[in-house]
Amino acid sequence: MPALLIVNETITEPELFEDYKRAVVATLEKFGGRFLARGAALEVLETSSTWIPDRLVIVEFPDMAALKAWYDSPEYAPARKIRLRSATSTLVALETSPVSP
Repeated sequence: MPALLIVNETITEPELFEDYKRAVVATLEKFGGRFLARGAALEVLETSSTWIPDRLVIVEFPDMAALKAWYDSPEYAPARKIRLRSATSTLVALETSPVSP
């Protein structure tokens, strides 16, 4: 089953974050990841006071094993260090399942 990486991030150092955006693409592709949404305009329809999304990214992987292999990989580690210096982020891994009609 496909797995989704859902990321909410607030960019704190925009110039450095551009380096992250360039670095992360090749690492995702190696593990079968593909962007479904990446920082596009969003509209909050409902929210609680505990979460207000900023910049959302959704990446689809072939399965949870591929997502976790990417996240823990030596290929992603340098890009991750850039992200941690240039943004505050929440990353959620979500395993998809068939939806009944």
